[in-house]
Amino acid sequence: MRKIIIAFACLISLQTVVASDDVTVLTLDECAAMALEHGSDAAVARNNVSAAVELRKEAFTKYFPEISATGMAFWANHHMLEYNVLDMIELGIIKKGRTAAIEAMQPIFVGGQIFNGNKLAEVGEEVARLRQTQTDDQLRLTVETLYWKLATLKATRNTLEAAILTLDSLDAQVQAAVEAGIVMLNDKLKVQLKRNSYRSEMVDLDNGIKLVKMLLGQYVGLGTEGNIDIVADVPASAPGIPYDIFIPAENALPATVDYQLLGKNIRAKELEKKIELGKNLPSVALGAGWVYHNLLEQNHNFATVLIGVNIPITAWWGGSHALKRKSLEVENARLQFNDLSQKLQVRMQEKWDNLTAAHRKMEIEQEGIAQSRENLRLNRMYYEAGMSTITDLLEAEASFKQASDGFIAAYGAYRVARADYIITTGQTDKK
Repeated sequence: MRKIIIAFACLISLQTVVASDDVTVLTLDECAAMALEHGSDAAVARNNVSAAVELRKEAFTKYFPEISATGMAFWANHHMLEYNVLDMIELGIIKKGRTAAIEAMQPIFVGGQIFNGNKLAEVGEEVARLRQTQTDDQLRLTVETLYWKLATLKATRNTLEAAILTLDSLDAQVQAAVEAGIVMLNDKLKVQLKRNSYRSEMVDLDNGIKLVKMLLGQYVGLGTEGNIDIVADVPASAPGIPYDIFIPAENALPATVDYQLLGKNIRAKELEKKIELGKNLPSVALGAGWVYHNLLEQNHNFATVLIGVNIPITAWWGGSHALKRKSLEVENARLQFNDLSQKLQVRMQEKWDNLTAAHRKMEIEQEGIAQSRENLRLNRMYYEAGMSTITDLLEAEASFKQASDGFIAAYGAYRVARADYIITTGQTDKK
């Protein structure tokens, strides 16, 4: 019996992945990299960054002169100007003609709208890149959750297979005892019923493994029909508390994407206020042009120098209210920055508490394995000595399996909590 228990424990702690020619075996890092490359959310985030870059480039072109060209030709059914000279002669002028012009206007001063507009476009690009990082982080967490869900399901399946093997061995021993008249046939039936319940549980496990593989395959770009597997081991014992990734919330705050987005929001609102102010200031532009016309059967062309000044006098009626509105938006952005910064620190502490709680639960489940293993050993010994029933032995075996499954599930929860804390504190470079 001791050999059976040792074999059972080894099956729990060891998970061997065998890859056939049709199976794609992936590590966690490979899954994350493929998801970032093929995921639709990641592609949308990349496109948003590209769009922000184009918007910044578009804003830069506002520094250059605005060049326009116009041309016109016309024919009238009678002269546009007619004169009667001494009631004797009628003269007609301009019945057809052609005109063309090219004009270039260079803005000299527009209240800082161009400068601040370019700064706002730069902030928009930075925000798009931060949101891409945010999307990538969320995608990594989702993939890691699916990865460890699959790993724990496979480890649970190994535990179940080991339990079925134990019952197969026990069934053979009980069968021999029944034939020898030592125990009743009822003992054998109880073993078979328990084994059948495990086989039924195996069906649900296989379905769960299949569904998680389909989800993971979809995320990594292999499709739901892709035959994939993973490389992941559930250890025999709990790892230590990961103090190496702990960082005080106030120190981690500046590195987080959410905190940086709050700062960019303040900057954007300040620039929007400056642009609004610029709309209410005078604007000055210099220009030059070339004009051609043929209106009197004569070709004429000449150059021009232009200066334009625009003073938005009545715009101040509504502009003063718009400025007040923008000032309030800036104030709200700063209030939101202070409030959400504190909430982010609370969130980081919550994630660390979740991680340490998951670790403690894992340790408790590990203690349960040792206790249930010893209970199983004693009940086996008592049953063979005729001091306990087959029901007691089967319950002890079920308790051992339950403790093993509990440790596997707790380890999976610990790994997800660890990844969640790393992402929340902006430590995505750590594994």
